[in-house]
Amino acid sequence: MKMGSSIYRNYSLAAFLVAAFMSPAHAETSIGRWCDEAIPTLPQYNSILEIVISDGGAIELRTRNGDGSRAVTALSDLGGGIYAATGSSTGQKYRVEPDGSLALLNYEGFARLAIRLDDTPKRGDCGI
Repeated sequence: MKMGSSIYRNYSLAAFLVAAFMSPAHAETSIGRWCDEAIPTLPQYNSILEIVISDGGAIELRTRNGDGSRAVTALSDLGGGIYAATGSSTGQKYRVEPDGSLALLNYEGFARLAIRLDDTPKRGDCGI
């Protein structure tokens, strides 16, 4: 009896440890990373944009600017690879293009195109 109980206890502990370490509690999915060269001749104004979906379903745009500053903007999914900045007074939207680039849009329409980066960040990406 003791042996069976010990095996069950060890199995339960192992199952708990596997579940704890494999839990997607802090998982997130990156839709992509892009280099936004707002002023192509002035790389200090470049930005790296990343659209991320958390395991809870929240979508956000994470921006890292050439001057070292960072910003996070809540997005809503409009479908078809289009994301809108929540509460934007200028109608900011982001559309993932078939070639992988990211179109930056506003109320006036197309603003500019951001170039797709590798999913793994590298030093010097986008001149930053």
